[in-house]
Amino acid sequence: MIKQHQIYTLPSGAIVKVNSKVVGCPDWNCIYQDKGRLGVQISLSAAFISKFGEVWA
Repeated sequence: MIKQHQIYTLPSGAIVKVNSKVVGCPDWNCIYQDKGRLGVQISLSAAFISKFGEVWA
C-alpha cells in the first residue's frame, strides 16, 4: 500500500518521496530527493510505484 510521505527508489536509481494523490485518478505526485533533481515534481501511477518502487525502510 502506498502511503503519503514514503520514500521510494525507482528502477532508474532515482529517489522520490510520495507527496499527495492526484485528484480524480490513481496517480501520485512525487518529489525527487536525489541531488541532480532535488525538489522536481513528477506524477507516477500507483501501479508503477507498486510494481517497480522499492520502499526505503
